[in-house]
Amino acid sequence: MWLHLSRTIQLGMVGLVLLLSQGEARAACFPEGGSRACSSGACVGTQVCATYWSACEFSSASTQSCSVCGRSGTVTCDATGELIAGTCSAYGPEVCNNCDDDGDGSVDEGLTDGSCDPQGNGCTGTRTCVAGAWVCAIPSDRQLTCGSQCGGAAYRQCNPDGSAGPCTRVTASGEACNGCDDDRDGVVDNIQGQGPDTLVTSCVGPNGVCAGSTRRCAGGSWSSVCTAPPEQCNGVDDDCDGQFDEDGVCRSDSLSCQCQPWTCEQLGLNCGSVPNGCGGTLSCGSCPAGQTCGGGGAPNVCGVGDGCVPIPLSTACAGKNCGTAVDGCGGVYSCGVCTGYDSCGGGGTSGMCGCTAAPQASACSGRNCGTVSNGCGGTYSCGACSSPQSCGGGGTANVCGCTPMTQAAACNGKNCGTVSNGCGGTYTCGTCSSPQSCGGGGTANVCGCTPLTQAAACSGKNCGTVSNGCGGTYSCGTCSGSYQSCGGGGTANVCGCTPLSKGAACGEKQCGSAATGCGATVSCGTCPSGTFCKAGLCEGDIESLRGADQTSGPFSR
Repeated sequence: MWLHLSRTIQLGMVGLVLLLSQGEARAACFPEGGSRACSSGACVGTQVCATYWSACEFSSASTQSCSVCGRSGTVTCDATGELIAGTCSAYGPEVCNNCDDDGDGSVDEGLTDGSCDPQGNGCTGTRTCVAGAWVCAIPSDRQLTCGSQCGGAAYRQCNPDGSAGPCTRVTASGEACNGCDDDRDGVVDNIQGQGPDTLVTSCVGPNGVCAGSTRRCAGGSWSSVCTAPPEQCNGVDDDCDGQFDEDGVCRSDSLSCQCQPWTCEQLGLNCGSVPNGCGGTLSCGSCPAGQTCGGGGAPNVCGVGDGCVPIPLSTACAGKNCGTAVDGCGGVYSCGVCTGYDSCGGGGTSGMCGCTAAPQASACSGRNCGTVSNGCGGTYSCGACSSPQSCGGGGTANVCGCTPMTQAAACNGKNCGTVSNGCGGTYTCGTCSSPQSCGGGGTANVCGCTPLTQAAACSGKNCGTVSNGCGGTYSCGTCSGSYQSCGGGGTANVCGCTPLSKGAACGEKQCGSAATGCGATVSCGTCPSGTFCKAGLCEGDIESLRGADQTSGPFSR
């Protein structure tokens, strides 16, 4: 046995009555092929009318807002109407802003912008975005070659800031005063285990090497300042000033001085010939293979090199505070490094730290909004955007743009008319079927109909059924009395009566009266004298009463 249920399904203002078997009761739809918006939580989609409303077909759009790097968007939905965690329509290409623009979990990855040389010394790298700022990333294996100052193959290691370390021998050798790290201990011109410029040698005066004296290595060359012991009465130039036993050290009351010749060991020498201090000559030997006498820059001392004495660092770098300078022997010095926005020669003077600000036109090239760096610590304003655009709104920094909403998001909760995409464009959300109109129910972009009030619909009417303008009806009343009917007077929905004409009302009657059908009567005529009216007909001797010349009246022929 089937139990039938009757219920009214309301679609806008259209009521449908369906008979559905138990277990099948669901809303039918109208019109066929129409569509409407649907949602599940924040996910939005569309239903299609095919006798009944279809299941909600979800697009990727939702009304759940989200933000990526200051840009607004919405969370993406899957086909089942569930929000997909971690998604947002505001994700876009990666830009240098210390933010994960593309949502891959990495920040500013893979962003490069050509080569760079921050110190102008050949330590080149790649301009790379790091933590929202462009820096020069220099490979850890970047090296510069050195000249002949080290007496063999040598290199300068490039540091992360673009500066270059000292010349370092590829193969370790004894430390020499040459501005190089000959023994590869990380320090130049030093005694093993001590700091830089701790290397010393004996002074050489007019009379040769001065025993007991020292001079330091400074800036890759031997200092001209000599530290020597005081003069003694010994026939030796102790204070290395070119004089012997001066300033009265050998008085007349003293024993006569005997000259004691120097030895090569006392003088710290190991090659060549030098005065012995007593008018003779010392032969200090020869150098092993690979070294020359004075090759390290110290006379009569075996060393690697060609004997060239480098220009002092202070001389080579005079008037410079960055970059490199040659030492006159094939080697180079580092004259300093620049910091901050300065680069070597950046201010227009070679060898001097400085920075030349980019012109505003150049800094703002390809950009039309927001603030950009002038490259020297200052900024320029590249302009402002007009609504609906915002600076970077299209996904490119410092460029006015706008990311439009998807049609599904713009039409969410709407099913007709035109809506904005948020960026000056529009979408069409659908059309309405009569009697509905777009916004007719009082809600913009939603199909609907606002029915007339009964008073308005029945104005000037007092009977019958009239439309409410939205597919429904009102009853304006009924007519009273036996003669009136709705529209009977010729006006629809107005009680009235149209009386019969005299001819129609009287018909075959010759006399008396007849009803007009609207509660009134008309006279159908009178009978001649001597006759009487009976049932609408005149009775009596009509012939005797008709005169020979009677030509009119109810008895005329």
